[in-house]
Amino acid sequence: MRPVMPQNAPRSTPAGILAALPLLVVGLAPLTGPAAPRPLAELALAETRVEIAEVATVDGLPWELTLGPDGWLWFTQQAGTVVRLNPETGESTTVLTVPDVFYRKSQGLLSLVLHPRFAVEPYVYLHYVYAVPADDHREHFESRVVRYRWTGAELVEPQMIFNAIPGATYHNGSRLVIGPDYKLYVSTGDAGRGGTQDPAQLNGKILRLNLDGTIPSDNPFPGSPVWSMGHRNGQGLVWAANGRLYESEHGPNNDDEINLIRRGANYGWPEVAGFIDHDSEKAHAAAHGPITEPLFAWTPTLGNAGLDYYGATAIPEWRHSLLLVNLKGRALRVLELSDDGESIERERIYFQKIFGRLRDLCVAPNGDVYLSTSNNDWHPRFQPWMYPELPTGPDRILRLRALDRDTAPATAAERVIYREDPEPVSLIPEDWSFPSTEEELMVGQGVYVQNCLACHAPDGGGASDLIPPLGGTDWVTGDKNRLIHLVLAGMRGPVEVNGVTYNQEMPAFAHLPDDEIAAVLTFIRQSFGNDANAVIPGEVFEERKTL
Repeated sequence: MRPVMPQNAPRSTPAGILAALPLLVVGLAPLTGPAAPRPLAELALAETRVEIAEVATVDGLPWELTLGPDGWLWFTQQAGTVVRLNPETGESTTVLTVPDVFYRKSQGLLSLVLHPRFAVEPYVYLHYVYAVPADDHREHFESRVVRYRWTGAELVEPQMIFNAIPGATYHNGSRLVIGPDYKLYVSTGDAGRGGTQDPAQLNGKILRLNLDGTIPSDNPFPGSPVWSMGHRNGQGLVWAANGRLYESEHGPNNDDEINLIRRGANYGWPEVAGFIDHDSEKAHAAAHGPITEPLFAWTPTLGNAGLDYYGATAIPEWRHSLLLVNLKGRALRVLELSDDGESIERERIYFQKIFGRLRDLCVAPNGDVYLSTSNNDWHPRFQPWMYPELPTGPDRILRLRALDRDTAPATAAERVIYREDPEPVSLIPEDWSFPSTEEELMVGQGVYVQNCLACHAPDGGGASDLIPPLGGTDWVTGDKNRLIHLVLAGMRGPVEVNGVTYNQEMPAFAHLPDDEIAAVLTFIRQSFGNDANAVIPGEVFEERKTL
């Protein structure tokens, strides 16, 4: 269960509140769900039979999944809503829509944690990405932690806890947990920039805060919220019953990690990925160490996501293990810990490619395990070749529950029986180059002639002092999100291209379908002397959400 709290932990008394956010009046909207959990299959372990049941289907994209003290599940959806779900009946209610969430790809409303003394201090902490207004035609993002109060029916009285965490179009983290010390821990992504090993910067860190957002006096860097550093993109965070903090982390194309988080430790990113096993990593560790290595690493990467600790007795085969779900790996992994929790002794794999991409999980006090799928997020649209067997339909929340020994065993005719996977499946490498065929470029050229040529000219050179050129500029070959948004939304006002300022309005082309916009942008990124990778319709689909 996350978080694990001692019964005699002191109460938290907020010492101060930062600026309040506007209060939002929330409507209550049900989700789709069965009247009761619907059994799907069984998992046969060495001694235990585990029932797999569908608790609910979810039209949005669930990110964080946790269990409240009253037995209801709470989960966030990336578009900005918080939902409560009764796992026994399927009844669900939307209790909050956050007004200023920026949702696209891996941005949006991310993590959630309940106050450990929720009955007397009914606070819910949220971490989400928002857009920062700017007049330079570029996108700027940050993230913040906000605390809400639960009335029994809705979340109200938003209070800013921590603001202006560096953000980007990717790698924003994140997970929230509250430790046995009654401190709030926040994992932040590297936001695609440097400084992850600099305690003066907040990206690529695990932050430690008092529950009112102030900085604890016993943090390792005086006056800083930084607890550990050198992280790439933490996607799972859990305090285990052994009193240790563990993190799951996305690697690049190699070295997804499980880390044991230590006070003030440096985990080396970007100079060190995974273990210190390359000459450049050894040199960096010698010059800038000590660098803390992970407990476990995977290459090729699995897309490590939610992480929890299993300390219950209901499934003894999993006791004293970390439970990890994977996105790209599409599996539940059970990582057996050593007695002292300092190492991982064995990896067990379940459900590979059965339920698809798994985003998060949580463990109930009785040993039930809840999983949430993420089969409708942006990644399958960007790399469909990686997911030829992905389940269709809405995402789901599943429950794993140990069956009583006297329950009649299911037969093959009654129910599917799954077992531990003997070895990991091979994964197709990620390829973001998107090479284009001549036929595809011809399609893009046709869209260009129809919609762009009159202003930007047949050679993409534009018109002197009026229309900017399309060749040799990072407006075309740089940030694809910015380029796609410009075509969808249009642009007005001065803009500098290759040292020259232009001030002509460009109309919006949001009426064009995603495939045509992708085709024309691919054409201009690979024409007029440009040599940049292609744009795919999935990228346009995601950017269209921001209009």
